[in-house]
Amino acid sequence: MKMRVVFLYTLPLLLVAGIAYGSYSGGNPPDFVNEAVATVSNKMSYSFGASNCKVIKNENTQWDMACSSPLTSEPLIFTVQAAEKSPYDVSTSFYLTAKNTAAKKASDEGLMRYLMINKNSVI
Repeated sequence: MKMRVVFLYTLPLLLVAGIAYGSYSGGNPPDFVNEAVATVSNKMSYSFGASNCKVIKNENTQWDMACSSPLTSEPLIFTVQAAEKSPYDVSTSFYLTAKNTAAKKASDEGLMRYLMINKNSVI
């Protein structure tokens, strides 16, 4: 009887602990990365049609974002960082650096130019 009571109390506790651990260590992107995905997708759709952005986690908690649309020949790849790491003031919670030629070119087109994307330096 005692073993059954212990099991009934332990099972839900282990289940909650497993879910909490999975959520914490699952590699969920921070809020500034999620905002960057939504904002860049929105701005890209103005000039390039419907777009799809995916987040890529690199080592040392660095986040990259690859965005594609039917009107771009190759994906636009950006590094996403928190606004505090920006060398200049940005009006968003994130700071973007263009990593490939397509991203650098697109950074000056349409509404993308208002994101103040760094095109010159490498992080």
